[in-house]
Amino acid sequence: MNQQTIENTDQQALNSLQNSNWKAFEDIYDAYWSKLYLSAYSILRDKQASEDIVQDIFVQLWTKRNSVQIDSLAAYLHTSVRYQVFKVVKAGKVKLVLPDEITSSVILTDAEDALFSEDLDRILDQHIRRLPDKCRQVFILSRKQHLSITEISEKLGISSKTVENHLTNALGRLRTGLGDLLFWACIMLPTYW
Repeated sequence: MNQQTIENTDQQALNSLQNSNWKAFEDIYDAYWSKLYLSAYSILRDKQASEDIVQDIFVQLWTKRNSVQIDSLAAYLHTSVRYQVFKVVKAGKVKLVLPDEITSSVILTDAEDALFSEDLDRILDQHIRRLPDKCRQVFILSRKQHLSITEISEKLGISSKTVENHLTNALGRLRTGLGDLLFWACIMLPTYW
């Protein structure tokens, strides 16, 4: 399934969801639950907390179906996960295995969160632009457009293993370029790409 087809399917599901169509909600849940869980788990490494986050996001999606404006379902859901992960970490409900100077430096007020997040996005984008072309393209498709490895493989006509290699390379280069503090802060803070 190509990206345009996924976006059209998502938009149809969103339209049906806003009309309180339970089947549309179930379709969205089935399509996104495991992706969102893996996204939360990759940072928290806590099964229960990750499940709770994803469940809360879907409860909110259903209860606010008539009031929330969503342009991109994938972006909305993935941003929600990142935001909820950040809240869980900030509240101390889950202890990340990170050096103390990293976790203490990203505990900020809501206003500071927004400013710090904008600065991090700008810095991260500068480093992303420095990645090799194909590596950058794969990273953007994965992290900003939230495509799966299989979807990226199909879109670019390369193997899944090559996609994984490009992602590993990109993350390694970003971590080296940003340093541990900024790298983890970029991963932990919500971003609005």
